[in-house]
Amino acid sequence: MMGVVLPVVLVVLTVLTGLVVTQIRRNAIDERLAANTRETVQLDSSVQTVLRWCEARIALEPQRTITVVPGTATTAPAWDKASPNWGNASSLDFVGAGGPAGLLPNLSADPSCVIEDATCELAPPISPTGQTGASTCAGNGDLDPRWRKFRLTAQALTPAPDMGGTRAMLTQSELRLFIE
Repeated sequence: MMGVVLPVVLVVLTVLTGLVVTQIRRNAIDERLAANTRETVQLDSSVQTVLRWCEARIALEPQRTITVVPGTATTAPAWDKASPNWGNASSLDFVGAGGPAGLLPNLSADPSCVIEDATCELAPPISPTGQTGASTCAGNGDLDPRWRKFRLTAQALTPAPDMGGTRAMLTQSELRLFIE
């Protein structure tokens, strides 16, 4: 009887140690998942804010907004991450909005938008009065020229130390306006 206590205690201690190590590993994984979820929500919130800024810009001055030509079936989309439309005169950049001192402090760079003039995608006739006019779209002579369609793509970047670079999030919306 006296020699049995030591092996039983050692087995119980081994089982308890295994349970503790397993729980610590599980907690570490849960922490990583929670951090990833938090980062994704912050990035989504930032990119949605930028998209609303771009929509407001178009609503205020639709005729003076810089737009790019939409991509076609043979070309890459105008909003593609590798597209030259980002970070030049074709994009709407919000300088000073990103970075630690900006309005959106979780971003590693200033956010930006690419705005496509997708008016040619509207299906004619699209006019409350049935009015038609000289369309700028080939084969769309019935399109009322007062209708405009914009496709907006907002991009936000955040540091991603786990990936060794940056994480990008893109979001899109379409805006259709009747301009008089």
